[in-house]
Amino acid sequence: MDKAFFQCWFRGFADGLEAMDADTRSHLLAHCARRCADTGVLQAHLHHHEAVGGDRDEFYRRLSEVGGVRGEVIVPGREYLVCFPDCACDLHTECGVNTPLLCECSRQSVRYVAERVWKGCRVRVEQEGAVLSGAAECRFRLMFM
Repeated sequence: MDKAFFQCWFRGFADGLEAMDADTRSHLLAHCARRCADTGVLQAHLHHHEAVGGDRDEFYRRLSEVGGVRGEVIVPGREYLVCFPDCACDLHTECGVNTPLLCECSRQSVRYVAERVWKGCRVRVEQEGAVLSGAAECRFRLMFM
């Protein structure tokens, strides 16, 4: 199948996201986020965790070492920002899905990765900005409970 087919098909996917209520969309995209993260993102973050000796503040301070992402410490040990300078989602870059509703998948992915890296921790993630909404970067605030 060619790229035009996928771009057409994913326009239908985007329409479907827009037709869903927020809870249903979040539930669907949580599953997608886990599958996406399991293709390599999670492993890269686990290696980074090991490289910083398991220090959470250092992990987020040096997150740019992972590539394509940077981190900031807001409240040491508890609150962080994870920022992406570009939308790197393949559904956007390869399939033409341009709805900011897709960013729920990224929010879910950030949470999934954080909870796998920091085993036993619960993490709340809030989206603070998204390239697909016109922001300069995608920003997610992580709060460890």
